[in-house]
Amino acid sequence: MVLGNSIIIFEGAHRRGQSFDFKIIMSMIRNFFRRRTFLIVIVTLCLCLFTFSYLTYVPPNINNLQLPSAAVNVVSSTTADNLVSSTTAGSLMENVTSQAHPKSVKKHNKHVSYPWRDDPVCKNFTVQLAERDSLPKWALTSFPGSGVTWTRQMIEGITGIYTGSVHEQDPSPVQVEGLGIDLLGITDDPFCGCTIIDKDHEATITVNGLEDYFRLLHLEGYSEIFRKDYGYRGVLLLRNPMDVVFTYRHWQLAGKVGKAPLESFQGPQWHRVVEFVAYAWADHAIRWIEQIEKGTVIFYEQLLGQNASIELERLLDAMDFKPRMVDPSRMRCTLDHRDRTDHKRLNKSWMPLEERQRLLFMQSIHRVQQSLRRRHWPQLPVHLYDLHDLDNKTRS
Repeated sequence: MVLGNSIIIFEGAHRRGQSFDFKIIMSMIRNFFRRRTFLIVIVTLCLCLFTFSYLTYVPPNINNLQLPSAAVNVVSSTTADNLVSSTTAGSLMENVTSQAHPKSVKKHNKHVSYPWRDDPVCKNFTVQLAERDSLPKWALTSFPGSGVTWTRQMIEGITGIYTGSVHEQDPSPVQVEGLGIDLLGITDDPFCGCTIIDKDHEATITVNGLEDYFRLLHLEGYSEIFRKDYGYRGVLLLRNPMDVVFTYRHWQLAGKVGKAPLESFQGPQWHRVVEFVAYAWADHAIRWIEQIEKGTVIFYEQLLGQNASIELERLLDAMDFKPRMVDPSRMRCTLDHRDRTDHKRLNKSWMPLEERQRLLFMQSIHRVQQSLRRRHWPQLPVHLYDLHDLDNKTRS
């Protein structure tokens, strides 16, 4: 209105031929906007409040849980028939929540088996998976060829709980007729929290020698497995490396129970295998000895002899396994059946090592012995070792 009056006055003055000062026009314009300052402020505040409420909007809660975006998608995709069938808002929300968070209906199969079913004294003892997520993750680590599958048989025997393996297509240590090796826990998630301990060769799983060992260890992150997967909990199984190298060569060329040809144990290629095993056996052992915060070391040779029960009890003590003590009948049945032939390579030929090869293994044994001594752990039972020397021939 003021601006309109100003225009009229301007036009009247112009018609009368009167001079009109430009300053008067500017004054009128200032008065026009000054009178509307309050309205501008109000409009600005409203816009700010609207923007703030839009940015800080929180979706409604359902049963004290924020409705996930998945549930919103379910609502948008629900057909008209489904909405009609939900007679109340509560039933609709229950339907949405159940679709967004489906409940697991798969029952945890414990795969109960009877490892000594042909023994009238031991036939009623069972081995099974524990409840899911009921057990901490433990590593049973060793160099390939150290007897870890055989050791798993005994651990399962005395505890009644399956061991596991992180390696794909790794068969169960006990083959039970009628169940099949694929039904004894190995197909279950190795991180299910339902196995007593899990086999893990770490970077030593390679069959391609030292270069691949370093690749797995330092480029593929295998050196972090102990910390990330096991929280520094582990049991290290050690065996005479002069026996290990022959078992490793069989495994490398012929698989778990096959036998490599005799010519595979001679020549430059065989010596490279000796060098790899001598180095990696000690390197793997020392790394785990130095890093284990909860656990221990056990020895294959002790499990073979009269002190086997002591060795197994020491393992369970380190793992804080309950109940303690182990059922004496279970222990007796386990030790009575430790010569079973599941996954066992039969009729192996004894072979000697060259003097320079024995020296490599002696150096590795010395390094590991020093590492064990620093931890105040049991020492390698070197008095039980076969030196694979033609002048002092022994067979294990």
